[in-house]
Parts: sequence; structure tokens; C-alpha cells
Amino acid sequence: MEKMNNPKKIIFVDNLTSINEIQTFSNQSDVKIISFDYASHIKLTEKNIQHEISEIYLTQDTKKLQKQCFEFSNWYDLDVIKKNISFLNINISKLYSDQLIHVIIKIIKNFSEIKVIIKKFPNLKYFASGDLLLIGKLWIKSINEIPNSQKVKFYFDSIEIGTNMGQKNIKFSIPNSYYKKIKNISEKVLELTLQNKNNNLSKKSTLIVEFDTKKYKKFFLESKNHKKNILYYGRRRPGIWDLESFKIIKNSQCKIITSNIINNDIFEKNKKNISEIREKFLQILDSDTELNDFFSIENISIMSVISPTIKILIIDRLDEIVSEILLAKQMFDESIIDSVVVLSEIGMTEQIIIQLANQKKIPILHLQEGLHVDTQEAYEHSKHQTIFLESANKYIAWGKLSKDFQVKIGKIPAENIIEFGSPRFSELNLSNNENNEEFILLATMPPQIEQINGIDVRNLEKYLKDILKICEIVSIQKKKLVIKLHPTSDILNISKTIQEKFPDIVVIEKGDISPLIEKCSVVIVTGFSTVIVQAQILQKPVISIPLIDYNWGKPSVYTENSCLLIELQQLSTNLKKIHDDQLFRNELIVNGNKFLNNCFVNKDKSSELIWNYIKNLTSN
Repeated sequence: MEKMNNPKKIIFVDNLTSINEIQTFSNQSDVKIISFDYASHIKLTEKNIQHEISEIYLTQDTKKLQKQCFEFSNWYDLDVIKKNISFLNINISKLYSDQLIHVIIKIIKNFSEIKVIIKKFPNLKYFASGDLLLIGKLWIKSINEIPNSQKVKFYFDSIEIGTNMGQKNIKFSIPNSYYKKIKNISEKVLELTLQNKNNNLSKKSTLIVEFDTKKYKKFFLESKNHKKNILYYGRRRPGIWDLESFKIIKNSQCKIITSNIINNDIFEKNKKNISEIREKFLQILDSDTELNDFFSIENISIMSVISPTIKILIIDRLDEIVSEILLAKQMFDESIIDSVVVLSEIGMTEQIIIQLANQKKIPILHLQEGLHVDTQEAYEHSKHQTIFLESANKYIAWGKLSKDFQVKIGKIPAENIIEFGSPRFSELNLSNNENNEEFILLATMPPQIEQINGIDVRNLEKYLKDILKICEIVSIQKKKLVIKLHPTSDILNISKTIQEKFPDIVVIEKGDISPLIEKCSVVIVTGFSTVIVQAQILQKPVISIPLIDYNWGKPSVYTENSCLLIELQQLSTNLKKIHDDQLFRNELIVNGNKFLNNCFVNKDKSSELIWNYIKNLTSN
């Protein structure tokens, strides 16, 4: 877009800014409009409003900015927070760490950009709203406010529900509070259907937290062989959502207990404590020197920018947070739980359960969920995602590679890591491989929104352009392409764009990717993904094309040449070679198998070994 060198007014725009208000400025010849995120950039483009993207003013090293983001995200470890903002000895501020970092990332990025803009264009009239307004006030005395068109939304505010009708995707969102109400009602009904005399709260049980029932089918069913009761606790994820998951729960030793409602009397008794926490939190946010000093960049405090978000995210939801803690405590009080199994330590549910279990000295196992970026460069990312063992007692690793990563990079004591393999992939088999449909499968990895490079508009535009280029390359080779989108939230609506330009390409947004891998001829992954090992288990050649560089270095899955790591311009040649050269194809599969042998142990016995371990652990 054409740049304006001598503007008199500069307008800052983000996704919350009213575009209708911006249109009043768009025809003025002395106005420079700057968008600060992808959503506002797209809105302005669609309205044919000339503008610049803020990233052209991003002169600071993104590695340094990313490091600052992770440092700020650990604010809950400050003494003033740990001592004052807790309920039942649970650090309330930490529960929202995975959501707050998305806000911190934007604030730090925008701070750096606005600093450069104001220094380059001093003494002009500035207009902004929301966080951009607050950041602008740190640099200039007077900045004009533009009305916001939307309220601030957070990652888990709504639940996206989707299904595939033929080649069409139907998606809609519902508020998280409604989702939980619907989920509780359905689980109550299912509980009556699944009454099991041999499984009740009076028996010693293992608590399973936020598991995908179908992914861990064998793990659930194996519990019956060991006569071990399971209590399923999922606040984000239902234990049953279709016939298959229903059958798994029914045929296991599992009881779903998340439908319980908090006793109103219990909540009322804690209202005074909640009010005291709220008042103390507000006081700290408004006046605490330690907090102001902590949230400082170049000796400038950004507390005035972060504080409103914290108030909306945590203080305004304090009743909800306390209810979640009380619900979990009630479950511990009414059940006999002798062990806990989690797949992560970052989610709110997992954090609450882990802290309550630790208070009761109940052993906690952290099962490895996915393939990790096992590099030193990705340490801060891995630490924030709680990929390393943190508050749990033992880490169940897939194999030697994962254990070495925990010990060498994570500095976790070797005695706390146990190589048992992965129950997640026990159900993968080669039964359907003989009837391949000869399509190419593209598994997309969405931009990482907790990374500076993952929200950079230039990277996002290139990402979408590259996806379309992959579609074009496959089409030229007269091959059928099926695209499976990652299930996590995606800031790009690539499905709509793909189907507009390539209507014959099938785009699947929901569901298990394994059946698609079984039937394809080759898997293309847009970066680092657990899909790589899933495909290798099913004896498929894998091509990885990282579309966004997060400065994570090269993990083992690449350094050991287990898959093809290529640039986009190399895709056409390699696709053709995989389909035409059987020796080359077989070599890729052999390399994949070598990696799997280093990556996994006990391929068929992991569930059995884990349950044996739990049984021995709890009997002692």
C-alpha cells in the first residue's frame, strides 16, 4: 500500500476498533491509518480503506520480545500475588496463565511498534481505542479516543462446535457457560444410563483429567483388566460425545463425575472470602509498586495497559474461578482418589486438580501427550506450555528421546521420568492401508498465537498464500487433495478461502485424522506436529514444510531425517518422486521407522504397564 510521508493525523486500528468510525477518516488526505492485527487489516482491506500494517515499524528483535512475554507471563510468582491472591491455597492468578499470555504478546508487540511510530511522527494528532489508546498514552500526553465496536474476548470465552456435512463445514460458537450447562445436563442423563454397581465413589479410584476418550480407548478399556476404578473429570471436554465414546466408557471401569453441581450453601459460606480476595486484588492492581516495576519495558511501566485486562479476565470472573475450585474440592471430599493422571499441567482444570491432589499427597502422573520440540531454543516455549514435569510427581515418557529431553533440556531428575510408551497410539494399525484412495493429505498447523511471529500479519499473509500454493501444486499434478485443519482455534479462516479458489478440494475441520492418514498416499505437514509420528506409525512418507519460523531450532524428528524437511519450492519435485520412485518412498518410510524405534517403547503394552504401575503405586 502507498505510504504517506507527511500525515497530520495517525489512526491506530485493531480488531476491537469501530471500522465505521474509521471510514470517516479514510477520505481525508492528511490521515495515515495503521492496523495492528490481522483481523483489522482484513476489515480495512475489504472496505478498500488505504492503510499500513504495524509490522513495518517492528524494528526490535522478535526473540527479545518473545523472551519478555514469557517473563511477564510468570507474574503470578511474585510474592505480592502468591501471598494475597489465593483460595484454598491455590494461586488464582496462575490459573489463567495460558490465556493471559495471548494478551501480553499483543501488548508487548504493539508497545514496540507504537514507540517507533510516535518517534518517527512526533507532534501529530493520534487517534486510538482500547489497549492501543492506553499504550499511546504512555508516549504522548494527549491522544483522541475512538469508540470500540466490540468487547474484549478471550480464548476460552466460547466453545466452537463443528461438523462436516459432505464437503461442507458447519460451525457455530456458544458461550462457555452455556456449554457447561448443556454438558452437565447430558452427563446427568448418561450417568443414569451408565450406572455401574461395581464402580462407585466409595471405592479407591484413579482420577483421569480432561482426556479424549477415543484417543485413549485402550487405556480406558485396560482399566477393567486391572480391576481399577476410573473417575473421569473434564470441565472443558465431555467424556462422551458420540456412540463410540459411550461404548468405551460403558465397557471400562469409568464413572463420569463432572456433572455435579456446587452446593449453594458451600458457595454462600465462601462469599466473604471471595469479596476479600476481589478487594485485595483491585488494591494491588491499582497501587502496588512491585507489580508496576515488574511490568516495565525500558523503565516504562505498562501496568496501566495490562491492569484492565486482568480485571476482566480474573476479577470479573472470580465467582466462576472459586466455583471451579469448590467443585473439584467437593469431588475430592466425596470420593476416594488414590492417584491422578493428567496430560498437561497448564489448563485451569489440571492446575486445580494437581494443587488439590498435592495438598492431599495423592500421587500424580503426567502422561506425554504429543511430540515435542526438543531443542534448547524452544525451552521457554516448552516451559510455559508445561511440557516439562512441573507439579506432578512422575512423567510417563514415550521413550528415550522424550526422557533425554526432560532431563537434559528441562533439568528434570531422571528418577522422575518413566519410559512406558504411549497409550494414545495403541489403536493405530495398518488394516486399511491396502485400500488406499490415493489422495494427498495436508495437515495444517495453525499460527501459534502465543508467539510474536505467530501474530505477525506478514507471516499470516504468507501462511495463507503458501497453503494456496500447496493446493495449486497438488492440482497441477492431477492428484486429489484432502486438507485436515488443526482442531485448535485458528485466527485465519483458511477453509473459506481454499474452497473459493479450489472448490474440488475437501477441507475437514473436525474429527480424528487417523482414518485419513490410513487412506492417503503421503502426508504433508505445515510445520512441526504430532501428526508426523502418527503418519510414520501407519507407514506413510511425510513431508514437513514449516510455513512460519518461530526460532525453535531443529527438533530430533528433523535432525534424524525421519521425514522430508523442505522449502515450498521443493514440494512439486518431491511429491512426484514419492509417487513415481518406489525406492525413494520406501527409504522415507524406513527412516520414519528408525525414528519411531528411538521415540517409542512398549508399543503394544504401554496401557498395561501404566496400569500395573498405578496399581503398585497405590497399593503401597
